[in-house]
Amino acid sequence: MPRPELWTRIAAVLAALRQLLRTVVPEHFTGIASEARAHLVAAAALIRRYIHVLAAEIMLPDRAVGVSAKNSNETPGKLQTRREALFRLIEEACAPSRSSNSETADPPFLQWAMMLEAARRLALVLNDPEKHAKRLARLLRRRKGASLKDIPVPAHILRRLAPWTDALILRLDEEARPAAWAGLNSS
Repeated sequence: MPRPELWTRIAAVLAALRQLLRTVVPEHFTGIASEARAHLVAAAALIRRYIHVLAAEIMLPDRAVGVSAKNSNETPGKLQTRREALFRLIEEACAPSRSSNSETADPPFLQWAMMLEAARRLALVLNDPEKHAKRLARLLRRRKGASLKDIPVPAHILRRLAPWTDALILRLDEEARPAAWAGLNSS
């Protein structure tokens, strides 16, 4: 794995989340739902920043000027459908949802299943970070502007996490967004 000092710590956070989700009885998920959500948000922020750090280290070949990616004489034999990515690599700023009770509106079993699926997807991304880093590097070549939010994890979620998880999130955020951290004195 690239950057094993980061990968092993992120894998530990994700493994703890998956263990928590596997041991709970789905019908009684509401008792630990907020804790599980906090760990899921932290794991997603860690993995997203880890992929950004890896993407920054990738040197893509320069594009040839005036050459299109496809040959204009080729006719596509079969139209390819666009696949949904396992994990969003870009954080988009979105408007806050209207209802704060939307998290608890679903039955506990459904919340548990959705969270277990999200954790499974995060594990798939973490198992093959180079592929996702290359995809992000290609995406960032075309995209202008910020790709990560200024605040990786909201403060009310950080309070629920271990201090070392907060420190790891900050370290990864500093490596993923060096321009944003350039003027800060970290000593």
